[in-house]
Amino acid sequence: MARRSQTGNPEELRLNLIGLLGDLPERLRTGSIGEQVCSLVEVNLQLRALGASIGASLALEDSGSGRARLLAYLRNQVGRIVHTDELMIVAGIGDYPRRIRELRGDYGWPIISGLAVRDMRADTITNRKKDTGEQIGKMAAEEYLLIEDACDPDAVRRWASALDIRDRSADIKAAVLTYLRHAVGKRVTAEELRYVSGNRGGWPAAVGALRGEGWQISAKAFGADELPWGIYVLKSDKVR
Repeated sequence: MARRSQTGNPEELRLNLIGLLGDLPERLRTGSIGEQVCSLVEVNLQLRALGASIGASLALEDSGSGRARLLAYLRNQVGRIVHTDELMIVAGIGDYPRRIRELRGDYGWPIISGLAVRDMRADTITNRKKDTGEQIGKMAAEEYLLIEDACDPDAVRRWASALDIRDRSADIKAAVLTYLRHAVGKRVTAEELRYVSGNRGGWPAAVGALRGEGWQISAKAFGADELPWGIYVLKSDKVR
């Protein structure tokens, strides 16, 4: 079982880390292989504790929770692309991807991954549509973005139905349409559409095909500048 990072006073932890790093050259020079590795483990644990303590300073009401520290950091960095290395540091836990999934599905936070953005970018290149945005278009697979600093209670309901819709739909376009029709007028994230499509990259093309059939789907890529990148809205449950 992965060890959770302990939090404490950041300044004390920083000074302890400096002390460990000061002793490290001698330990690496004279110690056995096992002693060298244990010295590095000690430094790593102290560094993780310092990172988790910085995260805890943002999550004062629940500083002992890795998920709370993760959310607090994302909210502090809302609209900025965050690398998994940062999340691992502030969360102080190894299983942060599961915590991100919980924040999406159980709490409704609009967090998208670089994987969803990669799908959007591939569709943009293939169809020569409007760019996905200078910054968001550069996201790597191992990066995340909190689109807006607001959770969506309706997203919890949608995520609960996504697996069933995916399993019952004949293809990606059918899954996307069914999902959007369950959320008319709601701000649906690219991550939701990716998931309901079976985590396959064809969902942006499916959205485009649905628009071609007359479904009123809005997104920044389609000229709805009031929407952030990665948000889609089905305006009406009727074809034009």
